[in-house]
Amino acid sequence: MELQLLKCPGCGAKLPPPSSPNGILTCDYCGAMVSAKGAAVWPKPARPADDPPFAPDRPRVTVANTRYVLLGRLGRGDGSDVFLARRDSRLTELVVLKVARALDDKDLLAREYEVLEDLQRTDAQGAEYFTRLLPQPVARGTAKDPEGIARAALVYRWTSGFQHTFSEAREVYSDGIDPRAAVWMWKRALELLGFVHRAGYVHGAVLPPHLLLHPRDHGLMLVGWSSAVRHRSFQSLPSTSASHRDFYPDALWNGGVPTPETDVAMCARSITWVLGGDPATGAVPSRVPAPLAELLRAQHSGRSGLDVDAWSVKEQVSAAAQEAFGPPSYVPFTLPGWR
Repeated sequence: MELQLLKCPGCGAKLPPPSSPNGILTCDYCGAMVSAKGAAVWPKPARPADDPPFAPDRPRVTVANTRYVLLGRLGRGDGSDVFLARRDSRLTELVVLKVARALDDKDLLAREYEVLEDLQRTDAQGAEYFTRLLPQPVARGTAKDPEGIARAALVYRWTSGFQHTFSEAREVYSDGIDPRAAVWMWKRALELLGFVHRAGYVHGAVLPPHLLLHPRDHGLMLVGWSSAVRHRSFQSLPSTSASHRDFYPDALWNGGVPTPETDVAMCARSITWVLGGDPATGAVPSRVPAPLAELLRAQHSGRSGLDVDAWSVKEQVSAAAQEAFGPPSYVPFTLPGWR
């Protein structure tokens, strides 16, 4: 008896041996009917219906001809709302959707997107690593709100784990975080700022809501790029946050030009605040070791007139931490899960 391996002419799946030479087989995968000799006796069914839509009760928006499902709010800034979303298709991805509340802020969002596109193209030292710690542009356009008003919108890739800001950390640790945890946060922020400065930019808004933490991996991302300017462009900040006035060096409120030293000073003020201190004066709680407290005060004003290098300040932080706590060690830091 001759053995014959039958395959479905519809989908190519293997068929079981027929029970008789004239038997009819039905493909378990596509439903096509096949004779024992391999000839199709009933055509492959029409293409199956698409999968049911994902979360049909959730709102959807379209940006740059791509539709997204809104999954929840990530944050609310001075001028924008930030959402977690996913592309509304079978081959999907998670994204961050930033939508301007004020129609006049469309230029600020366009500026932010262009700066980040430029930073993603830079060949500055460390770009392969540090560009992953910046928002990664996907698309920009407009999104219509429930009233049908088109508002400027940006789409960025979602980076897993970076879901908590300094502001949220201070809410959880109302008296201030462990100074040992503040050390790695400060160092990660300075490393990232060092890259940004070498790429030719000043961030201009190193504020608690713009510093995102990855508690388990001791990582940090920097968002909120609408105030960024080219280093040595002698431009004043295009925007400021009135609700975070104490985090800006005084010179910026008088039209001063932002510099790398400005970013380093704002970073120190944010660290002071998350430790439970006062960003306006630089005072920190007594439980903060003297070497760290002194370095925070030294970086607080941003008025040295020197060409400050964030990498050099990072080495000073390492030395102060060594003096205060001894050799480096991993210090667990926890924050509540997804809300």
